[in-house]
Amino acid sequence: MSYFFWLIVAVAAFVIEMMMPTFFALFAGVGFLVAAGVAFASPESLFAQLVVAAIFMIIGAVIFKKNRIGDDERNAVGTHNEFTGIEGKATRSLSPHSEGEVELYEPIVGNRVWPALSLEGEIEAGGQVRVVKLRGNTVVVEKI
Repeated sequence: MSYFFWLIVAVAAFVIEMMMPTFFALFAGVGFLVAAGVAFASPESLFAQLVVAAIFMIIGAVIFKKNRIGDDERNAVGTHNEFTGIEGKATRSLSPHSEGEVELYEPIVGNRVWPALSLEGEIEAGGQVRVVKLRGNTVVVEKI
């Protein structure tokens, strides 16, 4: 297989990696890049190219998973997790199964008032809350 093919696939994997907040496609991109090197040195060795690509992808995934790189979701910029920990108060009572409303002390995406669900138990109007996560356009909060 031509090394051009491997280079194109590697670039595509790196572009996908840049658009995603995980290290999902990074391993594939590195594997494809090394396979391009093997294809350049030995164009007729398709099996060796596939094996080298697979080995580099597996090694990369094992190393990153073992060191837990990319597993930390706290305060990940560009994701909904960056809003965890923001405090506010309940303006309408809420529970895990009944949506209420909270007013946050810091705005999330330019808005202070959000529909909310409680993580555990019921929270009465006026109760102090902290954002645990975002679920769609609803914040999940816990009582402080």
